[in-house]
Amino acid sequence: MRSTMFRVLTAAALAGGLLLTGAAPVEGATRDVRLEAGPHTGYRFSTSGAVVARRSITVSGPTASTTDRRRVVPNHSGIYLRITSGSLRGYEVLESSVAYVPGTAGDTAYRPSATVRFAAGRYLGYRFDGDGDLASTRYGSVAAATTAKTTRRAVIDGRPYVLMSSGSWAGTWMPVTAPRGLTAQRLTCSVPAKPAAGSSVVLRRIATDESKVALTFDLGGRLTPALDIMERLVIDRVCATIFPTGDAAGTTTGKAVLAMVKAHPELFEVGNHTMYHCDLVRGGGGSPTTAPCTGSFDVNRIRRELTDAEAILRAGTGQSPQPYWRPPYGSINDAVVGAAAAAGYTKAFLWDVDSLDWKPISDGGPTAEQIAAKVIGNAVNGSNVLFHIGGYETLDALHLIVPALRDRGFRLTSLSD
Repeated sequence: MRSTMFRVLTAAALAGGLLLTGAAPVEGATRDVRLEAGPHTGYRFSTSGAVVARRSITVSGPTASTTDRRRVVPNHSGIYLRITSGSLRGYEVLESSVAYVPGTAGDTAYRPSATVRFAAGRYLGYRFDGDGDLASTRYGSVAAATTAKTTRRAVIDGRPYVLMSSGSWAGTWMPVTAPRGLTAQRLTCSVPAKPAAGSSVVLRRIATDESKVALTFDLGGRLTPALDIMERLVIDRVCATIFPTGDAAGTTTGKAVLAMVKAHPELFEVGNHTMYHCDLVRGGGGSPTTAPCTGSFDVNRIRRELTDAEAILRAGTGQSPQPYWRPPYGSINDAVVGAAAAAGYTKAFLWDVDSLDWKPISDGGPTAEQIAAKVIGNAVNGSNVLFHIGGYETLDALHLIVPALRDRGFRLTSLSD
C-alpha cells in the first residue's frame, strides 16, 4: 500500500488476539494528514479522556497537515490523530474520511485470524494498487447470515477495512462498520429495473416517504475529474444515475466512465442526456466547436438527438437508458416532452437541488463547502440532486456530502430505487 505503515500499539489493539506487525509507537514518526474542505474540530484530552480544550476551524479546500500519533482515547470511540502543523497543531482530530492519513494507516495483523460477520445482503470487496488507489472490486451477495476469516486490518484513506482470507471475498479488503468492529458493511442502496415507459412525466423530486436521496451526474463538457468522481462513488458504495451525452460518451474519458457503469450495475444506472447537449426548445447551446445545435428542433431532430446518444450508451454500458432522460439546461416544453416520448423517453428528470458545480470559483461558482452546505441543507425525502461528472469542486464536495447525508439518515441511491 501507499507509503510506510503507521503503527501505534494500544490496549484495544490487543483484544481478541490482534497483534501489530510492528513495534510500539515512535512519537517522532511524522505522517501527512489530509483535511477535506469544511469544518474540523480538534480536541485536547486529559489522561482519563475528558475534553479539556477544543478548537474548530473551517478549510475552503483540501488542506495538508501532519501527525505524529494515532491512538484510541479513553472513553471515546474511534481513532484520533495528533496534529503537529497548521491551525490545529497540538490538538487531536477524529480519524475519518474527511481527516485522515493518505494511503494506509494502522496496518495490523490478526494472530490467529479473526472472524468477520456478514449479515444477509450485498457486498463489495476492494483491491488497491501500490499507491493506495482502487484497482478492482468483487461484488456478491449473502443469502443468510454467515462469517468469514480475516488476517489483517487497516485504515485506508480514513476508512476501516479488513483483508479477507476466506470465503467469497478472499484476497479483497472489506469495509467494516467501525474502526475496531468486525462486521462487514453491506450495500444499502440498489439499482432495480427501470419502470415501463408508461405515460410521459417530468420529475423534479420523487414522491416518497422513504429517507432516500438520488445523486445524479450529468456527463458532458468538462471531464477532468470524472474518473476520480466515479471511483469515489464506488469506494463510498453510493448508487447513482449517470446522464451522459453521446458526444462526451465517445471521448476517451467518457468511454472509461461508461466502462465503470458497465462494471458496476449494482451501483450505477444510465439515462440519456441527448447527443450534443443542445437546447431543444430554443436551439443553440452545446459545444460551440462540435455540436450542431443551430436552427430549430422538430420531432425528428429531437428523436435523433436521443437515439444517436442511446446507441453509444447501450454499447458502452450494456444498459438501455430508456425511458430516462434529462433535457439539457432543463429546457423543456410540451412539444419536447411529446417528441421524446415518441422515441421511448417518457421519464424526463429535472432536479430539486442544483449543486451549480459546473461553474468555477473564478467565475463566481461555489466552493466545495458551499456545494456541500446547499445539498446537505436542502435535501429531503425523494430529492434529485444535480451534479456534473466534470464539476469543478464536486469531488471535494462529495467527501462532505456523503457522510453528512448518511448521518441525517438518508440512503444515497439511484432514481429507480
